[in-house]
Parts: sequence; structure tokens; C-alpha cells
Amino acid sequence: MRIMSVVNVAVLTLAVAMPLAVSIAAAKTMRLAPGACAFEKKSIASGTMCSYQCNAQTNWCAQQLCINGALSQVVPCFSGFYAPKCAG
Repeated sequence: MRIMSVVNVAVLTLAVAMPLAVSIAAAKTMRLAPGACAFEKKSIASGTMCSYQCNAQTNWCAQQLCINGALSQVVPCFSGFYAPKCAG
């Protein structure tokens, strides 16, 4: 019974550590300006708002704002009023 507990803790630790290791590796390979944010391997300047997850059928996009290196989701917008796309 104790062995299963140890195995569960080890699996949980690995599950938490793997995404963290991947994000640290990605951050090391991408050079960002001070205060900039990273979104899908693209740099977003601090203070910039951009759209993502745009739906062609409804013409609505989710939007996010880069503030001092952190992306914050803001109110979604209808086509024609939304900010430029964040990636691609």
C-alpha cells in the first residue's frame, strides 16, 4: 500500500514538473524585450492588446492585453472592432 502512495506522489510530481520544464526551455530560446509577453512563439510588446480564437461564423474574437510580461484576458469583441491577431 505504501509503494502505491510513493508511486502516486512520483507520478504527480512528474506531471507538474514537465510543463514547467517545457515553459522554461521555451522561454530560454525566445528573447523577449523587457515587459513583453510570449504567445504561440510570438513576442507581444508590453501594453499591446491582441485578438485570438476568432470564430469566422460569429465574427467574435477573444482578446488579451500584455501588461509587464503577463497576458490578461479582456472583453471579447465583434469583428471590425477587435485588435490585430496575436499570432499568425
